[in-house]
Amino acid sequence: MGRRLTRSTVRLAVAVPLFACGLAVTASHANAQRARGPTPRRIQPEARADFIDARATAAHLALGASVAVSTYVRLGVVAGAGQSWSDGATSGAGRVDGLARFVVDPLREFRWALYASGGLGALYDRSERWRVVLVGVLGIEGPPAGGVVPAIEVGFGGGVRAGIVVRRAIPGRR
Repeated sequence: MGRRLTRSTVRLAVAVPLFACGLAVTASHANAQRARGPTPRRIQPEARADFIDARATAAHLALGASVAVSTYVRLGVVAGAGQSWSDGATSGAGRVDGLARFVVDPLREFRWALYASGGLGALYDRSERWRVVLVGVLGIEGPPAGGVVPAIEVGFGGGVRAGIVVRRAIPGRR
């Protein structure tokens, strides 16, 4: 089946993206204060539904947040839980992903815009317990509606992934 991961490896896979996001938020806020005086943080929360077709197929509902670290790049963390199906058995499943998102149209000049995300994830299911995976997705984000921005994604991360996402709309930005 593959090598089982130790608890310390899983903790590291979860802690590194969280630490990186914390540093990014701090650095982004400090740069904004130096450049323009106090500004509100641009944390962008999101809610999502994902399907992962891996060794154990899973469906997750997840929450996350990202922060702009440059005009084109957002760093974020997503945590989800749901159900997995493997060998005719059903069990609980979950994941934590640390991702960097590159947006093609950061200033919202077009109604629809492409983006790419990549990073590390930690997946859990009963059949394989925790395992660290490389994550890569392509997405398309739509126009804001009712204070949120819809998006759809496809990619890989422990298997094939597909997701529907809604993020808080930031005026004039993606």
